[in-house]
Amino acid sequence: MLKPSIFKPLKPDFHSISFTAIFHKCKSMKQFKEAHTQLIINGLTHPPPSLRPIISFSALDPSGDIDYALLLLLRTSTPPTVFLFNTTIRGFSRARRPGSLLSSVLLFVRMGVLSLAPNNFTFTFLFQGCSNCVAFDLGRQFHGMVIKNSFEMDVFVRNSIIRFYSVCGRLNDARWVFDESSELDVVSWNSMIDGCIRNGNILEALSLFSKMTERNDISWNSLLGGLVKFSCMDDAYRFFVEMPRRNMVSWVVMISGYAQNGQPKEALALFREMQMLDQEPNSAILVSVLSACSQLGALDHGCWVHCYIGKKCVRVDSILSAALIDMYAKCGSIDLAMQAFSTSRKRDVSAYTAAISGLAMNGCSEEALQLFEQMKGEGISPDGVSYIAVLCACSHAGWVEKGFHYFASMSDVHGIRPELDHYACMVDLLGRAGLLEEAEKFVASMPIKPDNVIWGALLGACRVYGNAEMGQRVGSLLVESDQNHDGRYILLSNIYAESMKGEDAEQVRKTMRRRKVDRVPGCSLIEVAGFVHEFFSGDRSHEKTEEIYLMWEEIVKEIKKFGYREETRAVVFDVEEEEKEAVIGHHSEKLAVAFGFLYTKSGSTLRIVKNIRICSDCHYAIKLVSKVFKRKIAIRDRKCFHHFEEGLCSCKDYW
Repeated sequence: MLKPSIFKPLKPDFHSISFTAIFHKCKSMKQFKEAHTQLIINGLTHPPPSLRPIISFSALDPSGDIDYALLLLLRTSTPPTVFLFNTTIRGFSRARRPGSLLSSVLLFVRMGVLSLAPNNFTFTFLFQGCSNCVAFDLGRQFHGMVIKNSFEMDVFVRNSIIRFYSVCGRLNDARWVFDESSELDVVSWNSMIDGCIRNGNILEALSLFSKMTERNDISWNSLLGGLVKFSCMDDAYRFFVEMPRRNMVSWVVMISGYAQNGQPKEALALFREMQMLDQEPNSAILVSVLSACSQLGALDHGCWVHCYIGKKCVRVDSILSAALIDMYAKCGSIDLAMQAFSTSRKRDVSAYTAAISGLAMNGCSEEALQLFEQMKGEGISPDGVSYIAVLCACSHAGWVEKGFHYFASMSDVHGIRPELDHYACMVDLLGRAGLLEEAEKFVASMPIKPDNVIWGALLGACRVYGNAEMGQRVGSLLVESDQNHDGRYILLSNIYAESMKGEDAEQVRKTMRRRKVDRVPGCSLIEVAGFVHEFFSGDRSHEKTEEIYLMWEEIVKEIKKFGYREETRAVVFDVEEEEKEAVIGHHSEKLAVAFGFLYTKSGSTLRIVKNIRICSDCHYAIKLVSKVFKRKIAIRDRKCFHHFEEGLCSCKDYW
């Protein structure tokens, strides 16, 4: 029942107008329904004044019930007003569910039956519904009605038409409506700019923005969002600096933009600037900052953010919880990742998936599958991303049968149709197990055309297991179908080089140079005392360069006592062996390890992030470093995590 402050016992002379006051006091759908029940029990009528608040709440409030609003509208004993029809149509236009647009249209038809003339708001809400459903033909008919009824001059209708055409990809039609308008407000300009951005015309959006005489926060943030969407981060930052006022949306767009566009250091720098201005970040910004920490492997920064969340009592929703788990896992601290998972208040599929993926990438395959079964046991249905994590866990452990079992259960049990990423996991699984012919047959049997990622997984397996014949065949295919990917050329060149076909290897590199494909330079990051240090292969820009190089030479002297010899077969340059050793001896991860030895406590874990695949020589050398110096070293490369300890690696020498 309703609380006494809202609903009181009826008196004999009670009039239905009193219920209007009661309806205005209702704060939830439950209270509205209870009040409405009392109205019916007492035999009172449903005049529009009493229906207005309940229909408005039911149709428009996030906790409302649009079907209840429709029931009230159609069963009222007195003719409903245009306002009530408009409110219900607006509710359906917001609903974004199957049949919502049809319901709006039927209500529009019902208005005609009742001889209720639609007004400008009616068409505004109808266009909103057409935009949500991208119903071009229907919206065009409504546009004709607008012109016929002389509503085209109304600013609300006009702006909704501009947005409708933009959403439907008819930018020229939207621009025609915009240009033909005698009166334009700031919403008109914002709608047109958003339409240009939505349809990929960022230059036109910039041109329109420059012509605006009046701009509001939406104007600036819309343009920022467009520049970020097209990865124009320098231009976005320039406009960000010029903004007369930055609201929370502005900070979210820029910080998330940096994180999503592979510029994590810039994201953290802007976050620090935000703090210096005493701006309180919201959950969306914290998620982006955690993503930046993940990309950098900046565990200290990530831990600070976690402490900040606790100190400021930020509500940890499922998205933020998953971001925390993902950050710890990608920084190589799976123990902290699982602590974050175990302390999360609400574990949904995203939190479970982040934890399963974290366990898989850190070489804890058995624990990953146990957690997957636990998730299902709690009644949480996995999604496609969950299955990618599970298949990766099987791949890292070499569990071929289990992998095929889970691959089959995707569609058989949960009705999830496998996508290219799932097929790539299966090829990787077979390749990791050395079943190259089976992997090639699997690719040939796929119901969808394999992409370059799938062929790339097979090519990587060919190199690991020394199948030069298949590797050359697959590699030749890849360098033609994926001509701008530097890794395809490098991998094929290395396969030739390791097969003692130096001329073929050099020919591949010549093709790469002729096509002007730049090789992505090897870069490694290591966080020490809260600062992230960056190293490139052969880098001498660091202020401690001499100490770093001397330290690596000392390390090499020690590991050579345990059998280390530089692996130079993949170096195809026409130089002496000693020069080849120098080339691979100064790879970025080796410099990062040497720096870590210099400036971290003895026995502490070194955590390094590399942007490309670790080479076989570095992998072999760092395994020996972990054994000889009793140091745990975690390196995350483009392929997976490598946890080196006591001369062993979590990847089991396959990556």
